[in-house]
Amino acid sequence: MKKLLILSLALLSVVSCVSKSEKEGDVASKMDDSFLPEATGQAGELVIVMNKEKWSNELGEALKETFHASVPGLSRNEPAFTTRVIEPFQFNRIFQLARNIVYVTTLDGKTPADKWLQNTLTENSKERIKNEPDLFMYNSDNQYAQRQKVMHLFGNNDAELIQHIRENGEILRNYFNMAERQRLATDIRASVDSKAISNRFQKEHGYYIKIPVGYEVAIDEANFTWSRFLPSVGASKNIYVYYKDYESQDEFKHENIVKLRNEIGKKHIYGDPENPESFMITETQYMRPIHREINFDGKFTVETRGAWKTNNFSVGGTFISYTFVEESTNRLYYVEGFIIHPNEQHRELIRQMESIISTFRSTAQQSQASLY
Repeated sequence: MKKLLILSLALLSVVSCVSKSEKEGDVASKMDDSFLPEATGQAGELVIVMNKEKWSNELGEALKETFHASVPGLSRNEPAFTTRVIEPFQFNRIFQLARNIVYVTTLDGKTPADKWLQNTLTENSKERIKNEPDLFMYNSDNQYAQRQKVMHLFGNNDAELIQHIRENGEILRNYFNMAERQRLATDIRASVDSKAISNRFQKEHGYYIKIPVGYEVAIDEANFTWSRFLPSVGASKNIYVYYKDYESQDEFKHENIVKLRNEIGKKHIYGDPENPESFMITETQYMRPIHREINFDGKFTVETRGAWKTNNFSVGGTFISYTFVEESTNRLYYVEGFIIHPNEQHRELIRQMESIISTFRSTAQQSQASLY
């Protein structure tokens, strides 16, 4: 798989964009995107440019399996992305400004749509694709707009490309997942009040997290903070941070992470402020939490996604969390974002939670000035 990624990145120098200036090697024009408009479109939306007839055959099925795969950890099935499939001749200025674009090209296609897509590749690119079947992907930024992500998927024929897509589905999803998370993290707006909360946590707890405008402090205790956004209508968004002395590697075992989460919930996260017997627990009966190991800010981290409920079943929702150790302070951190929004979609809300918790930094590593 590493070989596939390296070879795909090698195509950087040979795949061209559609514009005439880039085909002519106008490097200055290619590098200067400061005058481009801002990318548009809804979060989580992909514009797929391809021979639309193929969307209904096996190539389309492989793309659907990849980009419509269910988001892990949600209590209802929601696709990873919303897709809009268009023919090349429909690729007008509106679609060109989309935040995420995917071109799907095969060299054996004979239709006008296939020919259009083939013309987005240089002759040198086509030769390499013919002779190096491991090449199947090239990614670029800002082809038509700022903060735009563009993915080219290509192959000699449908069967070859289908195989690559199915073998690398997680890589393809992660490319756009990371792009969406980075956009959201950059777009987090702060107010005087929310900055004051971040500063307070930094001073009193030794960590920094970017608190968005509209959030308030629900609890601030010795080793636990809970910030939340409680609109009169819509989703309740919640971020909490818990820390303790790190004891052993066993604390990263999945069952121990769930156990820790339940202990935190029972002690700190109330379902009803008027009912002290109501508290948060992790849903394990009807769906189990999903864990995966990631690298967060250079640290070994266990990401956990799943559903939660109160012990008296009064309310529930979904969550995402990071568990990691800050070696300089020997602290085990558990950082979570959770949502309350019954009977509504949670995909983009969980992406927002992920973007917020990804701003977490120990003050031993990073100051607030570099985060705001």
